[in-house]
Parts: sequence; C-alpha cells; structure tokens
Amino acid sequence: MQKRSYYSDRPRGVRNFVTGLVLACSLLLAWPLSAQQSGSGELLTGYYAREGNNGTPAKAAGNNIYIKFFEDRWVGMMFIPFPYATEVDAGVVDEVFKAARKQAPRAAILRGKYGLLAEAATIQIERYGYLQDRIVYECGALSPCTIKLGDDGLELIKPGVINEHIINYNHVAIP
Repeated sequence: MQKRSYYSDRPRGVRNFVTGLVLACSLLLAWPLSAQQSGSGELLTGYYAREGNNGTPAKAAGNNIYIKFFEDRWVGMMFIPFPYATEVDAGVVDEVFKAARKQAPRAAILRGKYGLLAEAATIQIERYGYLQDRIVYECGALSPCTIKLGDDGLELIKPGVINEHIINYNHVAIP
C-alpha cells in the first residue's frame, strides 16, 4: 500500500494558513521566555544568602552558602568555611564573587582567597537556563537543581535520592 501525504493534498492556501498559525503560536510562546531572560537585571543586584547561615545549618554543613547571578546567564555558588564566614562582610562576599567570575571564562570550580578572605572559599560557576517559571543549572547533584524566585529571596530545589531538598535563600542587596 502506497503512503499518502495528507499535507500535500490540501490546497495551497490551507497549507500557508497552517504554517502561519504554527509560526504565530511558537512566537507567542517564545515571547514570555525572552521577556523573562531579558528581565534578569533584578537578579544581578546583590546576592542570595542561605537561611541558617551563621546558625545550626552552617555548623552542620561546615560552611555558609551564597548564590549570585551574573550577566549572560551565569550563576555562582560560594561556600565560605564556618565559623570564619560569620566575620565576612556582605560587600566582601560580593567582591569575591566578582573576582572569581573574572578568573572563570567558562564553567568551573574554584578555590581561593581572592585577596579578600582570610580562609579559602570554594566557588562553583555554571551556566543556567529557564524551564517554565524556574531557573535550572548543574549543581553537582543527581540531576540539575532548580531555583524558584520569590519576592525577597529564592528557593533552591536540589534533587535527592528519596525526595527533593528545598533550601531557602534571602536576597542581600549591595548598594
């Protein structure tokens, strides 16, 4: 039995209409994504500090954790050893992120003092993308981590073996 193309049997006007409809739908769906990506200017101000830094979670993990977004869809996670991290000023954290980003032209894991810290910090820099209303990036877990942005912070969702780990971060604005 010979295969039949139903698409070519349709009149030319119908084919153009269907093609135009598909193109219009794809543009309408891509517009919110491009608006979300171009609106990342708010992400670039300051950084985010894990809830529980300087407390029990930091003691258990052995470090304070910070997240910063950079231009061109780069994200950095910094781990400063605890209890030294309690002595580090917010402006210094931001400067260390900037110094590390200058050293890493691509995805990297860096460790150093960057001329600003007394103890070495570990920084992971990765590319991020968007998946629906969330930010997705590689965080060294079983599968990529996702970030859900809120009004004054974010939720980092790390995949686990049995269930997800949700870690809240507060926004720290740097003037």
